[in-house]
Amino acid sequence: MSSKNSTILSTCTLVLPWFTAPFLGKNAFVRFTSVAVFTNVVWSILSVIANNKRWWKADPFFLKKTKIDLPFVGGMFFITTLWVFKWTFGDFRKYFALNALIDFLLAFPIVKFYDKVGAFKLRKMSNLFFYLIILSLAVLIYFYQYILEKVIQWPGKKAEVR
Repeated sequence: MSSKNSTILSTCTLVLPWFTAPFLGKNAFVRFTSVAVFTNVVWSILSVIANNKRWWKADPFFLKKTKIDLPFVGGMFFITTLWVFKWTFGDFRKYFALNALIDFLLAFPIVKFYDKVGAFKLRKMSNLFFYLIILSLAVLIYFYQYILEKVIQWPGKKAEVR
């Protein structure tokens, strides 16, 4: 599956999102890193299952024997999770709407583009089912962060969480 173009795209998927991290601010980064790590653990487990069941195939571009979608887990998903939580946490409707949009873009045009380049391909799974999985993950991680907010007093935390 690996080609020069897929390696370039996978590298960009891993590295480029990190250039936005300094703009998150220290408080948001610290506050939402736990949910981003949790997201990556869940996504890593899902990646192993998906690769074993041949639901999809991702080009990890390095550590070729791994079944974890490293460029997505280590770059795009981690940083996107931080940004989405920074912008929307505390307003579930806003959070869900933004995730529905981002996940739609990922599941349809972005997956199609990655498939064309050779970096990611859905196999035994439809785009719609993939969309429903990642949207369900968004709901799960929101409630993970909601529980953390009840337990931990973060610096810069807003007073009320809805």
